[in-house]
Amino acid sequence: MRSPKQQQNATKVAQPKPMLKVHRASDNASLTFHGREAQTLDLLIQCGANGLTSGEASPLGWARRTSAYVKNLRDGGVNITTTREPASGAMVGRYRLLDSFTVVASHGL
Repeated sequence: MRSPKQQQNATKVAQPKPMLKVHRASDNASLTFHGREAQTLDLLIQCGANGLTSGEASPLGWARRTSAYVKNLRDGGVNITTTREPASGAMVGRYRLLDSFTVVASHGL
């Protein structure tokens, strides 16, 4: 007999991972990201020059490991700068895109 948790998991329909395909203006590169990296890049694009901190992204519910998502984006060819700033008695990193992107396609964001 299945436990209630197993029954719940058996009835879930897998949702496709979020996807974001962008075009970088500086070199005409097309880049595609999936999952949390797609969501993080989309958020960075939306934030513009202000960028974002982990604390600002965290209330969204999915951005618990913002620094890891940023590292993965960097590894994927996205130029992101980090500046340190004080926040509530601590120092936090603010992430900003160094390149301009145009969204070509997206889903699930």
